[in-house]
Amino acid sequence: MKWIKVSVEIPNNFDEEIISDVLMNVGAQGTEIIDNDESSVHSKYGEVYDNHEQLPFVTVNAYFDEDNFSDKIVDNLTEEINNLTNFGFDVTNISVKQTLMDDADWENNWKEYYHPIHISRYLTVVPQWVNYETQNNETTIIMDPGKSFGTGTHPTTFTCMQALELILGDAESMYDVGTGSGILSIQARKLGVKDITAFDLDPEAVEAAKENLKLNSDCTDIPVYENSLLDGVKGKVDVIVANILADIIMKFVPDIESHLNPDGFVILSGIINEKEQQITESMEEHGFGVIEVFHLKGWSTLICKRIENIEAQNGAILR
Repeated sequence: MKWIKVSVEIPNNFDEEIISDVLMNVGAQGTEIIDNDESSVHSKYGEVYDNHEQLPFVTVNAYFDEDNFSDKIVDNLTEEINNLTNFGFDVTNISVKQTLMDDADWENNWKEYYHPIHISRYLTVVPQWVNYETQNNETTIIMDPGKSFGTGTHPTTFTCMQALELILGDAESMYDVGTGSGILSIQARKLGVKDITAFDLDPEAVEAAKENLKLNSDCTDIPVYENSLLDGVKGKVDVIVANILADIIMKFVPDIESHLNPDGFVILSGIINEKEQQITESMEEHGFGVIEVFHLKGWSTLICKRIENIEAQNGAILR
């Protein structure tokens, strides 16, 4: 099979994750970040990078199979990049190009750049093919990054996982909205949450999540449904986590109250810093306040509770 590599070259001080997100919006199933030393590939999607400060540019690549590729993808990509100016980004020095590649050029090569990700002292995400020796009291999540995303390397996933570890406590139930790879559901189960239901609108994400759940023997009973947000879903849970785009979160906010148990937590991510205030204000309009914010590489993750709960607990994060 032939593949089209679409490359977006950006200044080294431009947030690579913004471009990764744009590429995903136009149909990419993963990206890799490369600095101007061609031997330095940092990940398939959002690895932690270093030494970019000394480099004049960074390249973000995405791959599309030739049979399903059209020039419209590049046109849409260019349009979305230009629209970033509406959020205050300077796109003057960003360029886009495409090249044709053979299957062997990339199919498996990226695996050598995917390494275990330490989310915290006690939680590590391990690629399926890595032989990893656990440390004292360490919990591992086994994942196949494959075509999925949200496997611990992207700032939104990383901070969601840190937020979950902070608030889960004795939570017994959770809705994972926009589950992607299923990683947040897997984490919640390994931290003791018994009743978990995952949802995603993308059928490929649903299948990817199901496969990753199978890799973790204690998670095989977690159901994953193809569904738009929580439309048609009945019942309430202790925790709702949604790692989706800010514009979709805005549509989702009005549904949170009717699906959250008393004293429940909400974790919202996939929010670029520039839209954090918009989400915060929308949550406040619906009776929720933000009690903690994680910022990482241009993205925001919010931990929220009902305002009445925050006031009763004097702002403390309690479970």
